[in-house]
Amino acid sequence: MDVLRLDFLEVMEKKDSDPILLQLKGAIHQQRVQVFFKEGDCVLRYQGRLCVPKVGKLRQQILAESHNLRYSIHSGATKMYCALQEVFWWNDMKRNIADFVAKCPNCQQVKVEHKNLGGMTQ
Repeated sequence: MDVLRLDFLEVMEKKDSDPILLQLKGAIHQQRVQVFFKEGDCVLRYQGRLCVPKVGKLRQQILAESHNLRYSIHSGATKMYCALQEVFWWNDMKRNIADFVAKCPNCQQVKVEHKNLGGMTQ
């Protein structure tokens, strides 16, 4: 099964567990919010992107799965954000991605190996 499909199913299960998203849903019913909407699956979306609730380790799981995918192994923060922001949305998503990549030991090791050393080089 596709990784994004698994994440979507988990978001569906936990969609009513995040108090912030519940407030946004209430604001939609009162027509105070225009950029958020609910579709037939009753999942809150922001400009067409799936709103991920802040419940348990769901967001961290999405970050880990995205960062470790075979076809985009250990992409940097910018590339990872560009890929994820097409499908998902949550507050501070860009910062969470940057923090996640900064803490990845494999990425940090590769980053150190590719740095130019100071002084004279040939």
